[in-house]
Amino acid sequence: MTESKASYKKAKIVGKVQEKIKEGIDNYRAATDSPPRVDVYDVIEQVFAEINPQVADQGKITVDEVSGCLRSAYLDRKDPSESNHKQMVSKIMKKSAFSIMEKPMDGQLDAGSNVKIVGRADRVEDEVVMLFRSSEKLPEMPYPEDFIHLNSYLFMFDKPEGVIVYFDREGNEMEFNVPKSEKLIHETKRRAKILNTLLANNIAPAIEPSERCMECPHNEKCFYANEDKQKWGFWARGKWRELKSKPFL
Repeated sequence: MTESKASYKKAKIVGKVQEKIKEGIDNYRAATDSPPRVDVYDVIEQVFAEINPQVADQGKITVDEVSGCLRSAYLDRKDPSESNHKQMVSKIMKKSAFSIMEKPMDGQLDAGSNVKIVGRADRVEDEVVMLFRSSEKLPEMPYPEDFIHLNSYLFMFDKPEGVIVYFDREGNEMEFNVPKSEKLIHETKRRAKILNTLLANNIAPAIEPSERCMECPHNEKCFYANEDKQKWGFWARGKWRELKSKPFL
C-alpha cells in the first residue's frame, strides 16, 4: 500500500470515528433530556443588553446621553451601530470591576417641556452620591461628562455633594469631591430638551468633535479622511488625522 493511500484510509477511519462519537453524544443528550449547550456569545449579548438598556420613550433622556455627544445619542436611537463581541466584553468587564462597590439607585429629574432625565447612580449614601470610573491614568481633574453625571444625580437624589473616584490599572485611586452646581444642571436640562426636540423631528444634532470620535461606532457616519490640510483634524494614537464632515441624511 502506498503512503498516500494509507493516509487517505487513516483520514477516512478518523472521520468515521468522529461521526460515531458525535452520534453517541447526541443520543445521550436525547435520552437524558439534557438541555442544549448554552452559547457563550448569547450570554455576552444578554448581559450587555441588561447593562445597556434601550430607552424607547423620547420624553426620557438618559444621563449617559445628555453628558456625551448628542449626535451619538441621536444615532444610537435612530440608526444604532451593532457592537462587536470585543466591545461588549470590554464594557462588561469595566462594569463588573466596580459592581462589588456599587449600591445602585435609579432616579429621574424633571427637565421641563415634558422631558425627564433618567439615570442610575453607582452608589447613594445618606449625604453623598458616588461614581466609580476606570482610567488609563489618574486625571488631574474629573472629566466633563463625569461632572455632568454626578451633578445630575445630586439633584435627582437631593444630595449636597458627591464623590468621583478614578482607578487606574495598577489599582491606584484618585477621588474628587464635587458640590452641586445650579448652572451646570440648567445646561444639562437644556441639552436634554434639545435632544428630545431633535429626536421628535428626526434632525441629527451638530457634530461635537472630541478625541472620543475616533473610537465612536458612528465615526464613519460623521467623518471621512480628507487630504486638504486646511481642514481640521484629530491627534489619535500618535497620528494626525485630517477629517471633514460628511453630509448626514
